[in-house]
Amino acid sequence: MLVADIYDWVPEALTAKAKLDYDSGAARRVDEWRDMLKRASGYTGRRQLEEVNHFFNKRVPFRSDQSHWGKDDYWATPYEALGTNGGDCEDYVIAKYYSLLKLGVDVSKLRITYVKAVRLNQAHMVLTYFPTPDAVPYVLDNLIPQIRSASDRPDLDPVYSFNGDGMWLERMKGKGILMGNPNKLDLWTDLRIRMNNLGMDL
Repeated sequence: MLVADIYDWVPEALTAKAKLDYDSGAARRVDEWRDMLKRASGYTGRRQLEEVNHFFNKRVPFRSDQSHWGKDDYWATPYEALGTNGGDCEDYVIAKYYSLLKLGVDVSKLRITYVKAVRLNQAHMVLTYFPTPDAVPYVLDNLIPQIRSASDRPDLDPVYSFNGDGMWLERMKGKGILMGNPNKLDLWTDLRIRMNNLGMDL
């Protein structure tokens, strides 16, 4: 990935916009996001995943949608999560997903995956990465700092997953069963519209 391409995707104008929309702290976080992408563009494979995973887990404090947005469910763009300095599990996943796509990771290797967090007894979302189509995926999660194989995460019970290409009934250890078009998900469609308005949908 060329550095120039990364700066096109997170342009300097977005830093100025963040300062106007939010504050100077938001502008600094957008700059840090751009710098992380530049740094991660020099890595490959697991190292790239770790760089992106670590950045958002550390930079974005956890806040529930109700306390942060006054809504039961809201999927924030990476710009919104960094700008408002908060997000929940969906927002971490969305930020990691779009960042890895920008870094050149093929969309077929990434799945936004709904799971049940067994120990918490609640719905949760993680990003899964398939190094090969039939591989057991790696799990990028805000609940723990390490990236682990899905087979090492018995605390997560997969339900379904999707990416820009499709939706699957998920089995976590395999590809899952193709269900259809993810654009039927209203929250996903709304997110992509807002990303497009920022000039950032891929």
